[in-house]
Amino acid sequence: MKSYLDTIKKPVILPLQQDEEIIKYFTASYDIGSSLASTWRLGILYLTNKRLLFVQVRKILFQVLLSQIKTINIVKREWILGKKVKQLNIVREGRRVPYIAIKDADNWKRDIEERGQMAKSIASDPQSSVHRPHPEEVILKEKGSYLRPDQSMWRLGTLLLTQKKIAFSQSTGIFWETPLSSIKGLRIEKRVYGVSKSDTICVEYESLGELLKAWIIALNLEKWRKELYERILIKVDLEDLDKIAVELDGASKEILWFLYENRHAGIDTLAKLTEAPNHMDVLLKIKEIINPAAEKIIGYPILSFESSRADRETGENVTFSWWLAGQPHRERRELLPDIFDEDDNLVVCLELFGITEDELRLSVSNNNKLIIDADKYFHKEIYLPAGINTDTITSRYNNNILEVKLKKMDCKPA
Repeated sequence: MKSYLDTIKKPVILPLQQDEEIIKYFTASYDIGSSLASTWRLGILYLTNKRLLFVQVRKILFQVLLSQIKTINIVKREWILGKKVKQLNIVREGRRVPYIAIKDADNWKRDIEERGQMAKSIASDPQSSVHRPHPEEVILKEKGSYLRPDQSMWRLGTLLLTQKKIAFSQSTGIFWETPLSSIKGLRIEKRVYGVSKSDTICVEYESLGELLKAWIIALNLEKWRKELYERILIKVDLEDLDKIAVELDGASKEILWFLYENRHAGIDTLAKLTEAPNHMDVLLKIKEIINPAAEKIIGYPILSFESSRADRETGENVTFSWWLAGQPHRERRELLPDIFDEDDNLVVCLELFGITEDELRLSVSNNNKLIIDADKYFHKEIYLPAGINTDTITSRYNNNILEVKLKKMDCKPA
């Protein structure tokens, strides 16, 4: 009869980090080292190219970065019901991990050590040929505090934000981290900190299918809030973009709408787009016109520069480019006109955003197609149910509503 350690269990879906992949997994037992009569927990041990994790159902009971492992010992000691089996005992930076019982412990020790050496080599040699192609770039780093629901006191340490994750570390290593892609919610909450209540950022994130919470405090909390909102929660709201566009000059509008349609662009592309005399002209439009207008309307900069960032839609790593803040691009909404037949006339009504009356240009093609243009970024063609007299076109634009009156072809102008 097979014992528990001989039977592999179905794995769960792990929230993997950027460029992380599972190397192997197997059923295991983890000794939590408590004073209770039964200290063993049954679950699955996972080895990835970055971490070693023990997971029970959907909860991570233990995890350690491979680069933090000092040594791995194998001991034969009592397991469930007094049976003696080989167990892993891992020494990491600053602490010893309780015992892990698993089949083929010697092979696991070898594989963990090999992967650990690779991880340490990558971490210590930035020029290594096996260095990951898209290293993490630190965006924010400062002293801060961290709290989770099962803690009674705040932990003091260092908060770290990269383009891939948010983490909290202490002198013994990383205490908590989660990929930005796993974060499902952010909000400001008042919590007791010291002797009074303070603003904190509540981070809601998904781990193994479970929604968890953590709270962080930093000296520049507003800066952390803006960076996190920009990278995680912002969705490109077309109406907000339209409001921002109203505040901009023609060239700045071109930059905004081009990035809306394409998600990102290098400075050379934006300079050619706007026929700018130099790169500085583009940078000034972004930093002194576009982003200030965005902060005024939506509370954060709408454009950000990234030296290296993965495009979620294509998987491509994009370097040295300006990005539109928010989630991956969604198609622009279709602007549907209302067409009214009023005996001798056709009246076309269309709702527009981010366009001034001076920018509008109207024309008719083939006596049955109304063409609306506004600078380079807006073009709309509307087919008409009847031929029209191109000599008589009148229009009115008020509160973002364009109304165009067209005389039918078989009617004489008044």
